[in-house]
Order: sequence, then C-alpha cells, then structure tokens
Amino acid sequence: MSARSLVRSPVSCSAVNECFTYNSRHSRSFYQCPNSIKLQRPQAGQMLLPRKLRKSTRWQTALFTQRQIISNCCSDLSTTYTEERPNYLALNVLQDQSNVKQENIRKVLVILNPYSGFRSSREVFYKKVQSTLKLSGFSMEVVETAYAGHAKVLASAVDLSTCPDGIICVGGDGVVNEVLNGLLGRDDLQEALQLPIGIVPAGSDNSLVWTVLGIRDPVSAATALAKGGFTPIDVFAVKWIQAGVTHFGLTASYCGFVADVIQLSEKFRLQLGPFRYVIAGLLKFLSLPQYRFEVDYLPLSPERNPKLKAPAENFHDQLSDGSKVKRSAQMDSSTGDNWVTRKGEFLGILVCNHFCRPAQGLLSPVIAPKAQHDDGSLDLILVHGSGRLRLFCFFLAYQFCWHLLLPFVEYVKVKEVKIRPVGSTHGGCGVDGELLQAEGQPEWHCSLLPAQGRLLGQHPST
Repeated sequence: MSARSLVRSPVSCSAVNECFTYNSRHSRSFYQCPNSIKLQRPQAGQMLLPRKLRKSTRWQTALFTQRQIISNCCSDLSTTYTEERPNYLALNVLQDQSNVKQENIRKVLVILNPYSGFRSSREVFYKKVQSTLKLSGFSMEVVETAYAGHAKVLASAVDLSTCPDGIICVGGDGVVNEVLNGLLGRDDLQEALQLPIGIVPAGSDNSLVWTVLGIRDPVSAATALAKGGFTPIDVFAVKWIQAGVTHFGLTASYCGFVADVIQLSEKFRLQLGPFRYVIAGLLKFLSLPQYRFEVDYLPLSPERNPKLKAPAENFHDQLSDGSKVKRSAQMDSSTGDNWVTRKGEFLGILVCNHFCRPAQGLLSPVIAPKAQHDDGSLDLILVHGSGRLRLFCFFLAYQFCWHLLLPFVEYVKVKEVKIRPVGSTHGGCGVDGELLQAEGQPEWHCSLLPAQGRLLGQHPST
C-alpha cells in the first residue's frame, strides 16, 4: 500500500513536499502498510463480528501494534500524517516537572492523628494528599499521634531545623490546637512563631481551615499547600488565673451549654465519631442545668489601632505574669476605656477569633459575622437567660444566621474578656473543641495576640 492512498483529497504539490520534508528522517516504508497480515481465528469467549468488520478490526490492530504512533495535523493538508514518538515521552514530562520542584524542596513535619473523624485520616493522607505534596516538592517526615496531647509534645520538642517550612496537621481542629500550643510553649519562641502550620482536614470539625482558607476537603488542601503562600492569623490566649495555666486557640472559646456538650461527647468518641456531638447535645438538652456567670469585657475602642503587635520577647511575660492583667486594665482605664460587667444566667458565652463557619453544616451558618481572623479583636456573644425553649430558639435561628436578631443575644467586639462561673455552674472552658478542666470556681481571662500565627496556604479569593 503506497503513501498516495493515504491522501484521499487532492492537495497541492508544495503542501505534500512540506509534509514529507518535515518527516525526511523516516523512510518511505514507514508510511506503508504491511503487504500481508496474518489473521487468526476468533478465540473462545470473543465477540463474533461480521466478517468484513472483523478483518478491518484485525488489520488496524496489527498496524498499530507494530509501531507506536500519534496523529498530527498539518495546516496545509485536509488529512493527517503520522510520526513516530518514543514510549517514555509522558514519563519524561513528569520527571521534568518534578525536577523543577526539586530545585526548591520544602521540608515539613507531618503530624497525623489516626483517630480523627471516622479514623480515615491515614487513608486520606496516603491516598489523596501525599502524592500531590511529593510532586510539589515537599520533603515530609510523617509522625502519627498515639495519645491525646501527643501532637503538643511533638511540636514542643521537634528540631525546627528539620522542618523549616512548617508543620502540616492531618486531622481536625484539635490536632491543630495541640501543635499551636506546643510551638508557643517553646523556649525558642521567636523561631517557633515564624513556623507556619498547614492543615489537611480529616477530622470531626474543620471549622478553622474552612473559615479562614475556604478549604473543606483534603484534595483542595493539598492544592493550596502546593501553591504556597501564608495567611497571618490572630492568636488568643485563655488563662486560668488561679492556676496560672495558659492555653492558646485560633477559633473560639466558650462556656456554658457548649462546654458541657464537649465534656459529655468525650464518652462517645470511640463509638460515634463525629456524631458524638449530636448525641451529647440531645442528652444535655434534655437535662439542661442553669448556668450563672459573671462576665467582664473591655470593648474595642475604634480610635485605637487593634493591630498593634506585642513584641515577641515579652510574649511569655504577658501570659505568665498575673499582675500583667491588672496593669493592662489600669492602662486601658487611664486611656478612657472602661470594663463592662454582666451578671446573671447565660445559656452560652462564646469568644470568637473569626466568624466560625462549620465545615459539616448544610447551610454553613456563621456564628460571629463581624469577626475576621486578622482584625486584631475578639467577638463576644452572650446568650442571656435559661430554659430549653430559649436554647431551642437560639439554635434554630443560628441555622439561618438570624441568632443575632434575638432580643436575648448580645454581640460586641472586645479586646479582653473575664469569665467567672457562679454557684454550681460547671467551671470548664472549651477552646477549639478541647475542654479545659478547672477545679472550684475558676476565673478565665481571654486576651488577644494579634497576628502571632501563620497558616500555610491562602484563600482562593486572595
């Protein structure tokens, strides 16, 4: 079969010459079909086709198995010509892209919580995330947590020179909170503050990464990490005044009904996974106690700059010295700021660092719509009163983002908050999904550390 038979439509001689000149390194026999092709009888189990169609199919199969070819289109011809290409072309392309990334390898520590969510974090990371990060130039050391608080121990003791580009947390908001507290409790605080935290959502609650970075699934998280960039975020500190214990957070702190639900949900962690919050919430709703608190808050003054950063070298002194709180209150009162006191029954007290959108919610309601993760202020929500009816109305309105319109809900932007339980009210305080246990009648003090945290990745709209 000659090359002339491949061109059915009439074309100019110059066009044909250009086509064959471009492929001059190939012999004319390359464009010729074999003179004879051995046809075999159909084997058992094969589909029987008409004789002419079967011959045509076998002829095409034999032709393309002799050489690997790809089709190319010529601008001067109305038909196509063929050209031989090596088998390893696609592999070379991937290797070239990988070599470009290897020029700037990013060394990170991956802390994986295998008990997050439905205990699927291993599968999520190794099957959906790891390959993308490797092709993007990440050099990873993966460590799995073995007990509660293990991530905090790892972050507090890791050699920062082995992971200069950050720590990636695979799990929920709890493992991120542990890593944050481990870093901020180090002696080399200045270096630890520069270490960014990456998040791969695989837990029960992934509100932080969904609210701040707009990421809900692990694949999107891997893409955001591969693109690079950082997002500054405020850090808030919750201090138990009597014991001098300080805990850091990135999302929210809460007392009252929500704190009780978190405490009760720990009993169902292994059996129910993420659904433990629903069961614990229903049980606590049916046996709803009364919550009494004394709340003091310092409203945000619009004339002052809330983004004024505290020096990193005074970071420990600001949190560990109890007299610092009193001096701060005196300084604020001397500049015209006054503390506001609220006493009585509260179904809930929430101190938010951002607008707190739950990743698992169908309608994605927002708790604090005016809050931003880097605005240098905290958002306080007080749910006054008691009773199941009022609590039900609040959660129903919250699903449609109408909760701030309720007359018993108070919402104010603040700089600091002090919370003291009264009577038999449970004294625990929740921070980022973790419950801080306290004995007796503790006093909790929430303060802000503007822009002291960094997250790996950026929001798609940035």
